[in-house]
Amino acid sequence: MGITEQIEEAKRSDSLLLLVFYADWSPHYEWIEPLVHEFEKRVNIVRVNIEVNRKVADTYEIEIAPSFVLQRKDKVLWEKTGKLFREN
Repeated sequence: MGITEQIEEAKRSDSLLLLVFYADWSPHYEWIEPLVHEFEKRVNIVRVNIEVNRKVADTYEIEIAPSFVLQRKDKVLWEKTGKLFREN
């Protein structure tokens, strides 16, 4: 299943969806995965490499990695660009 299909499937459910936009070259890439892993039991997570999936990144107007978008269905509840801390 592709990224777009994963997002559409998650949006059809009533669960929260966390989109994690990253780039392999980003110096922040190493800390993203352990932190995101903590949320996997509570939300659906879709990881989007902004270089490979430019169309998806453009849909969400993502220019910087890392970026995070939390949504339910089509409603964006929270957005964050840059380093994520547990208290965010």
